[in-house]
Amino acid sequence: MDADLLTSQSIVHALRLGLVPARGLEHIVVGRESELAIVRRDLEFSKRGGGWVRFFGGPHGAGKTFICSLVRELAWREGFIVATIDLGPDGPMHKREVIYHRTMKGMRSHHIRDVPAFEFIVQEWLFALQQDIQRTIGLNAAHPNQWSELSALVEQEIGKRLVQLQIYNTSLANALRAYYRASHQANEPLMTAATQWLTGEPHDFTELRREFDIIGTIAKENAFEFLQAMGRLIVHIGYAGLLLICDEADLISRLARPDNRLAAYENMRSLMDGTAHGTFPHCGFLFAGSEDLFHDGIRGIAAYPPLSQRLKLGRARRPAKDDDGPLILLNGFDRQTLHYAALKIRDVHAIAYDWHASARLTNELMSTLVESAAGRFGEGLTAVPRGFFKVWVDILDEVRQHPQTSAIEVVKSGIDPERIEEVEREDVHLLDHDLL
Repeated sequence: MDADLLTSQSIVHALRLGLVPARGLEHIVVGRESELAIVRRDLEFSKRGGGWVRFFGGPHGAGKTFICSLVRELAWREGFIVATIDLGPDGPMHKREVIYHRTMKGMRSHHIRDVPAFEFIVQEWLFALQQDIQRTIGLNAAHPNQWSELSALVEQEIGKRLVQLQIYNTSLANALRAYYRASHQANEPLMTAATQWLTGEPHDFTELRREFDIIGTIAKENAFEFLQAMGRLIVHIGYAGLLLICDEADLISRLARPDNRLAAYENMRSLMDGTAHGTFPHCGFLFAGSEDLFHDGIRGIAAYPPLSQRLKLGRARRPAKDDDGPLILLNGFDRQTLHYAALKIRDVHAIAYDWHASARLTNELMSTLVESAAGRFGEGLTAVPRGFFKVWVDILDEVRQHPQTSAIEVVKSGIDPERIEEVEREDVHLLDHDLL
């Protein structure tokens, strides 16, 4: 199937379900040029060795999930490993070891989007080490008499390379040695145990510890140290860096226990300070949440001054945008941007189903569509892009399937505020897209 056709059909399918498309967002994005320019600068900073934390805030329907998806696509194209984690009802942001574990399990690359990329990354790094030694020493991995010497040299080199990367944890080196040895022995249980230890998965590692002198596990006290180490390892392989995206971060403010909420905000503050001090090189952290997450003085970030002061929440409320601050507030779609987006979706729909959509739904008629929506919603139009897009795809479907029906009548009858608002009330976040 032609790539443009597949992308177009994927976009339409997602919008029809009321979701943000997982791919091809650049074909329908409008009105986010300034935000994307900021993120591009962030990613370039990471490429040069910097670390950063960015927050996107805005009302429900302002496009937070959309821009998280867009940033993910942009980061993939720039060569980053991207991990998207679901904060969920248990709010792992207050548990450093869970943040680490879900980051490792959530890592994806441009070429490995649908399954965890962690093992692939480890294998890629170990294979590169082996290739370096083979070229330098002249040993052949396929030769039985040379394999033992080669593997011993690789296991020694693992520790040396980690030290070069300023990674000094002996247990991390030993776990990588265990994985390397197990992979060449086809020892699946040992490979699994090593992977579980490296990713911070709870498990009984008695045998692994005994055979490879591994001490402890990845816990609260060392989780961010291991996160830094994995970021360095990723870059050493040849990727641009590591980006962690937490969509729906306002779930933190819904945690029942105040101590858990404050612990989550403290971890955010720690990441901000760590990136500022250079302890997370080549790493970026993106959080997106509702306005309540930032400004609720009881359950939100505003209740934790060490973080709220760093986010400059008072400045964020000013009418003028602060492009240099860590918090960017997203505005909803106005009539013009909604019109442009509707035009783009119309053209994508035409490619997806090979029909002349612009002949039946002209630009003039599209202007009428947007004005009709604006008339029914008033100022509320700025907070309903996702619901509007779903209804708009339904209209496009009907116009295409009934060529004898007046397009004007379909448009007039299709704009239903209740249908649009119903879609907007449905929860959707970035991880939903992996199901498409």
